Amino acid sequence: MSNFTPTEKTKVRRKPSAAATTVNSIYRILDEAFVCHLGFIADGLPFVVPTNYVRVGDKLFLHGSTASRLMKTLASGAPFCLSVTLLDGIVCAPSATGHSVTTAPSS
Repeated sequence: MSNFTPTEKTKVRRKPSAAATTVNSIYRILDEAFVCHLGFIADGLPFVVPTNYVRVGDKLFLHGSTASRLMKTLASGAPFCLSVTLLDGIVCAPSATGHSVTTAPSS
């Protein structure tokens, strides 16, 4: 089972033991989730856009119009950040600062 090698930009600093680094575990997360968030800069302003995607082999295909700001920016080769979250549970506490979310451990 091969791993993705973290870079300075992708290195998990808080609880690195909880990070998914094997190709199989990352593909499993991508295949189970449905929504991703893409962060990018356009016209000097930061944007984060939620969208859905599908993984085909080593590629992600994003849902969106080729006329959208997101797709035009990505097509230009601009740097971006893609985040996928699998949410397995919500922990409700008596106060808002005690609320939390849980995710299943990756293996």
